[in-house]
This record gives sequence, structure tokens and C-alpha cells, in this order.
Amino acid sequence: MSTTNNINININSDRENSTTFADSDYNSTAYNAYRPTYPSQLYSKVYDYHASHSSSFSTALDIATGTGYVAKELSKKFQQVYATDISPVMLSSAFRSSNIQYSVSTAEDLSQFQDSTFDLVTIGQALHWFDREKFFKEVWRVLKQSGTLAFWGYSFNVINGYPTATKKCMKLGVETLGDYWDPGRLVVDNMYKEVVIPDKLFRNIIWKRYEFDEKEGQMSNGESLLSEEWSVERFKNYIRTWSSYKNYMSKYQKENQKVEDPIDKLFEELEKEEGWKDDQILKISWPFVLAFAEKK
Repeated sequence: MSTTNNINININSDRENSTTFADSDYNSTAYNAYRPTYPSQLYSKVYDYHASHSSSFSTALDIATGTGYVAKELSKKFQQVYATDISPVMLSSAFRSSNIQYSVSTAEDLSQFQDSTFDLVTIGQALHWFDREKFFKEVWRVLKQSGTLAFWGYSFNVINGYPTATKKCMKLGVETLGDYWDPGRLVVDNMYKEVVIPDKLFRNIIWKRYEFDEKEGQMSNGESLLSEEWSVERFKNYIRTWSSYKNYMSKYQKENQKVEDPIDKLFEELEKEEGWKDDQILKISWPFVLAFAEKK
């Protein structure tokens, strides 16, 4: 199979199915630098599930790869990895490897790939943006017999030991920036509970959810699969990668209106109330959902 460090810009997309992350002015460098990274435990769960019904670790496809976080890890396990994203801007910052080939396309149109090509297809933090009916049919087509589909997502962060700060961060995302998310955000906030994996196409369907129990102040299914120890400044930069923040600020800039930065305002409050300093380390966790399915 061919490998390349270049990106195949064959765009099978339209703006109707696009997201803010595909905008030409989205800061892909900041996204790459400040988003949380998935732990080895997550990939172990994916590989263990796949090995339970298949011995082949030849080819993998990561859809909505962004800057190649997941593709990078898959390239350590699979001989050849393909990775697609709707955004050339995101792919311009993607991790490079001799056994990863990137291309631009929507999740619903994988026509560049032949039937029964992949052992594994993954989607991290993106299924909620898709036309799921079209997507499931298309991913079924490109998977090999008994191939694995694995996808996951995470919701608003929890700041361990700081319940008031956690509520204020959620309020920022849900209320202040609530109208500025792309359609689909509520699907991941609800831990994909409305997502139905079609059992006519897939079997051995498994769901794992690590939800935050506000009353207990902890995850309901043990420790989350996604946690980080970040400085306050690092955490602030992460929130600036939210698509809703980008849309919020862009709206007022286009209208030439002055607007107070809601993230600066929030962290000024938290620094006074919690005594935070920019270099203080916070332990941050995200409610997390993980799903597996085997192609029939």
C-alpha cells in the first residue's frame, strides 16, 4: 500500500455537514497543543475487544482524525493506518508517520476505500457531528468481516476538588456559549444515549459510560478514562479550543462589537474565589463514553 507524508486533498464534503473545526480560520495548532490526549488504557480496551473476535491487525481507519491523535497511536499497532477529516486545516497540523495516510472526506462518504478494507475503524469525539444512519452503513461497508467499530466521546470537564468551579465551567459551556455550539453537541453531553448501533449490521455491541454523579461528586463507573493534571493556564487554553468559544468571539468581531472575553471573566472570578494561580496544578476529568461493535 502507498504511504505518504502529504495529504490527499480530495474533498468529499459540503458545508451542510461541516463543523466549526473545518473552518479555514480555526486554530488547529492550538487544538493540537491543548486538547486532552487519550490514555493507553483506552487503546488496550479497543485492542482487547478486537482480539476477542479477530487476529488481524493489518489496516485501520481513523475517521474525523483532527490532528491525528488517534492515528498516531494506531500506527504503533497496525501495519497501515488511514485517517480522514473534513478539514484540511486540521490535517495540516497532523502527526506524520510513514505508515499513516491522510485524506480529506466526510464520515458519510468513504468512497475512496473499497469494500472490506479495514480491520478496525475508530472515531474519537466526533460521532455526534455525523449523519449516523449514513455513517453506520458506510463504515459497515469498509470494514472486513468481523472487523471492529470503536468510538468514544467526552462531555464537559470536572475539576476534582472544586465543585463550584466545575459548575461555573459547565455554566459557561451550557449557558453563555450554549447557542454557539454546532448541532450535535447535546448528543455527546448525553453520553450518546440516543445513538443506536444498528444490530442488522453489527453484533457484540458493548457500551461503557463513565458519568459524573454530581451528588456523590465522582464518576459513577469508577475513574474516568480521560483525566489530566494541568496548570490553570493550560486549562484556560484548552477551553479556548471549544468551537463554541470560537463562534462566540467571531460573531462579535464580524459585527465590530466589543465584547468581554467570557473565559477571561470566568478565570478572574475563579482566581479570586478559589485562590488559583496560573501555575497551580488541577486534576481534571471528563465524563466519558465508549462503544464497541463487531461487523456481522
